[in-house]
Amino acid sequence: MNLRQLLYFKTIVERKSIAAASDVLHIAQPPLSQHIKAMEAEYGVRLFERKGRGLQVTQAGLHLYERACELLSLADEVDAQMHAWARGLKGKVNIGTVTAGVTVLAKIVSQLKRQLPDVVFAIHSGEPDTLEKLIEERRLDFAVTQWPVGSAALESEPLLELPLAGLHTGFAPSDPQAGFSIEDLASAPLILLKRKHGGGVYERINQAFLDLGHRPTIAFECSDTSAALALAATGAGIALVPQWKQEQVPSGLKRFWVQGLKTKEHLVLTWLHGREQLPAVEMAVHALRHISQAPA
Repeated sequence: MNLRQLLYFKTIVERKSIAAASDVLHIAQPPLSQHIKAMEAEYGVRLFERKGRGLQVTQAGLHLYERACELLSLADEVDAQMHAWARGLKGKVNIGTVTAGVTVLAKIVSQLKRQLPDVVFAIHSGEPDTLEKLIEERRLDFAVTQWPVGSAALESEPLLELPLAGLHTGFAPSDPQAGFSIEDLASAPLILLKRKHGGGVYERINQAFLDLGHRPTIAFECSDTSAALALAATGAGIALVPQWKQEQVPSGLKRFWVQGLKTKEHLVLTWLHGREQLPAVEMAVHALRHISQAPA
């Protein structure tokens, strides 16, 4: 038995004759009759009895009809779901992000969720190295991370330039009107982000100070922005971290934008080279590519 046979059988029951079912299905009567005979032979029961010029379904046939309706309805539902999936209307999008990208990503996926109510957006926060590994293992569809991307298996593109922010609880510049100078920052205890593997913002900030003739006072190294901000909230130092201009200042912290350090930080979009993505993933990527056009 197959779904096509069940459809033929269901239509004959509802139309009460092979001739009427033939008109609906656009199939000649002899093949329909052969399908019914084949089903009766397979199960060893009669599905229909002759009643005048029509057909009367038997008790066995009635039971099969009820189950056939259930199966065909389920098949239609599965078919609709799969087509919806292909259009990006169902499924799950697994996205990785560094802390600096959380606010950017939240803005995008909350907008997409209204367009794709049946899509689940799973957000995974982590360090760049961890996110890259998860993409390679196909556990993430893509990630919003920080430059540079170290894995040769991944493709990437710049997403958004991030200015460098200083966050603290009570440090004061030597000239309040001018704000924090490079000298002020070099002498203050700094909290910097450092990757476990490879270079990143830590090395670029350190080198930017050295290029200006200053050796910074690095008090703490953190692999995650949230840890750096937690230390800054205790008054332990000034956390120098890349931030989006629209990022809210965490409660209890003060923020200033660092001027004079020639280091440019970027959020980048990265994904596995050659991987075919579901339409919902492509829609999310497309939306993120346009985030740089949002007003600061």
